[in-house]
Amino acid sequence: MSNIRLRYSGLVNFASRILSVATGLMFTILVTRRLNEELFGAWQFYLSLLNYFIVPSSIVNYWLTRDMGRGRKVARSGIVFSGTISMISAILFVFLSPVFRESVSIDTQTFFAFTFWIIVMCCASSLEAICHGIQPQTVGYGVIVFEISKVIFGAFMVGYLKYSLFGAVLSIDLALVIQIFFYLLRISKHLREKLSFRDIERWLRTSWIPLISTLPWLVFLQDAVVVTLISGSLLPIAYIRAANIFTGVISFSGTLAVGLYPKLLSGGSEKDIEESLELVLLFLIPMVFGQFILAEPLLYVLRKEYAFTYNVLRIMVIGSAIGTMKGIFSTIILGLEKTDVNENPSWRSFAKSYLMKIPLAELLGSIAYVVMISAFASILSSLGSALLISLSTVISLLIVNTSLMLYYVKTSRRLISFGLNLKRVAKFLLSALFMTIVILIFYPESAKSEQILTVLFSLIPVILIAVPVYFTSLLLIDGDSRNLFKNAFKTLRIL
Repeated sequence: MSNIRLRYSGLVNFASRILSVATGLMFTILVTRRLNEELFGAWQFYLSLLNYFIVPSSIVNYWLTRDMGRGRKVARSGIVFSGTISMISAILFVFLSPVFRESVSIDTQTFFAFTFWIIVMCCASSLEAICHGIQPQTVGYGVIVFEISKVIFGAFMVGYLKYSLFGAVLSIDLALVIQIFFYLLRISKHLREKLSFRDIERWLRTSWIPLISTLPWLVFLQDAVVVTLISGSLLPIAYIRAANIFTGVISFSGTLAVGLYPKLLSGGSEKDIEESLELVLLFLIPMVFGQFILAEPLLYVLRKEYAFTYNVLRIMVIGSAIGTMKGIFSTIILGLEKTDVNENPSWRSFAKSYLMKIPLAELLGSIAYVVMISAFASILSSLGSALLISLSTVISLLIVNTSLMLYYVKTSRRLISFGLNLKRVAKFLLSALFMTIVILIFYPESAKSEQILTVLFSLIPVILIAVPVYFTSLLLIDGDSRNLFKNAFKTLRIL
């Protein structure tokens, strides 16, 4: 596992995510321009709902990354286990469909496209878990394969055949199939071992750990259901999910630390942590500054109807940045946990470990979040303002994420002594501030248009100016960044 290169795997994953922004934006524009706000809300509702049916796959995914990261040969067993679980989950989804189709109705062909999504998503996520443990960079390559495939299928299904919501869902399904084949080719040498029922039995015996780890996520996903049912409208969630399309780019910076988890599992040091944190902040800081300033014109990319929610996006930008850092610090804690190194650890040792303490902290945070948004939605629904409900929801998430992040920082530093080069972080901030001034000078007022081409031709040049301004100013004042980019270019030439 010492062969895992933190910067290489991190930069590959980050680059793939950034490159996928273009393809993802193309798909999003294609879909949002074809779907009205109600259909877009229905799409987000079902995507949130379907997450419940892929929870069982978390049993194997959780242990696959940890086992593969520690050299255990469990890839084939994991794929078989995941495939079996996905079929059971799909059948359960069909069986329970009358319950939720009464709330948000969709046509039959779209329903079965969502059903197939469960199967391919479970399989793709398990293969990704394997890659995360042994080849973190492969996950980045897989993202590119998925995004390009999604745009091609989406252009044909939604753009040409005009299949609307059905075409959007089916495009994602087919793209996931392509991604699955890509992962299988990349890890084929790890699939030669025999099927191990002993490992499957061990995963089932300890399944309560990953299942409890998913509880915070399941509770968190209640936001879409709670806000929709209490407010009686799909608009608040549509506004939040629309903003999330852009803040998702900020979370991509977290992929720069993708190699940290398997590195710590195999015995990483505080130097690895410091290196990962600095690499993440190098890209995270300018993205936060840029999106905060350009919030309104960015929303015009989707539809004019979303533009007035720019404050929702701005709050989500800050929340996404804090959430990204929270995820890194929790990863440090989990990567340092050694309880599961033993072949047959007791349930008490698991219960006392951070494998349990972290999910419990997340669960408390998720419960607090849902309680807060329920109260706000109940109070504000009488005003009939979807915007106010959206704002209260993202503010609640910001408060919860900040509290959890502070707890994880304190805990991780107690487990291992690591620091942060504050002088270098100050250089990131200074370069981002200079970039912000340039953005304000060339602020794209003309991007506030209903015409998508006008929006893009006004917005993209400003972004293309801002990015080199940040990196040029940073390279002038930071020697470590100069060395990083020199090594990155050398790697590209070798490849």
